[in-house]
Amino acid sequence: MKGNFKHFFPGGNTSKGFYSFYRYILPQESARRIICLKGGPGTGKSTLMRKVGQYFNEKGYDIEYHHCSSDNNSLDGVVIKELNVAILDGTSPHVVDPINPGAVDEILNMGECWIEDSFKDYRNSIISINKQVGKTFKHAYRYIGAAKIIHDDWNCYNLDALNFSKINVFMEDLKNRLFKNTTVSVATNSRHLFATAFTPNGIVSYIDSIYKDYKQIYVLNGEPGTYKTSVMRYIYEEALKRGLFVEVYHDPLIPERIEHICIPNISTAILTSNELNKKTFEGIQINMSDYQNQLLLERSKAEIDVSKQTFYTLLNKGLSIISQAKILHDELEKLYIPNMNFDKAEKITNDVITKILKYEKQYRNL
Repeated sequence: MKGNFKHFFPGGNTSKGFYSFYRYILPQESARRIICLKGGPGTGKSTLMRKVGQYFNEKGYDIEYHHCSSDNNSLDGVVIKELNVAILDGTSPHVVDPINPGAVDEILNMGECWIEDSFKDYRNSIISINKQVGKTFKHAYRYIGAAKIIHDDWNCYNLDALNFSKINVFMEDLKNRLFKNTTVSVATNSRHLFATAFTPNGIVSYIDSIYKDYKQIYVLNGEPGTYKTSVMRYIYEEALKRGLFVEVYHDPLIPERIEHICIPNISTAILTSNELNKKTFEGIQINMSDYQNQLLLERSKAEIDVSKQTFYTLLNKGLSIISQAKILHDELEKLYIPNMNFDKAEKITNDVITKILKYEKQYRNL
């Protein structure tokens, strides 16, 4: 029987530039092996990870695919959870090098599959396109940063209309509902990733693959400034106090904010339907607008509408520039792909599978 797939983004194109949660893909303390792939674009890194993931999924293992926010159809990592094995793309902008070489980490150089002499004719083009890619992403981040400033303005109008007395009562009630059968214990740890990202294909969310097996679903509906993140952070901290492991999925615009949390021990997910993911979730619906002064909001409606429109204009411009960066990256791949020995790459993939099968044998003998 096949295992399940879950999909994540370990990094994101945010208002702070590229933001990485790579260290949470598979912690060093629990990892049996982390293989760091090196090599240029089009050298088969993503293909290798996808093939390894599919192979072990067919054997019944649950697989995590960690997608690249700059090309969501490409992988930055694959994790075989039960075996505690990960394969990561260790190249820019999320450079990964061994932390505990030999004991946990190893490097696998896909550059060994290059037909090196063939690159002489493309040297200047590769250098030039790489520079253009870097400049294009910086251009995109400036627009996303500008969108964040207008987002702050939109946020303020909603925040000013909140009834904090009612919010505090709601938060206390939610905490009591969630944790009625749990007690304060030794604080545990958490995992931080993105479920949603700004990509060349627009705003992409993989949250549906993450929470689908949870029994209790709470959905916070609301615009920016309606205290969704504060509710999430409060519940997250209360869960940690009770020794519950928490999966935290961060906001793709402002990575310090929380978009969703999942608490596996009590099979509970708290999701937000927001101005970015625009998703409709089934579950217990909580409308944060119920805690706002609607008359106060109505007085500011014209200003709020301007902020909304300006925000989406700037954000969409940033997204279109990310798409331009993807086109440039595709040009780089076109220079690498014809100069790769893919038979050798296929052999490396098979060798990786054979190596992981040895870890599987060790795991079963424990």
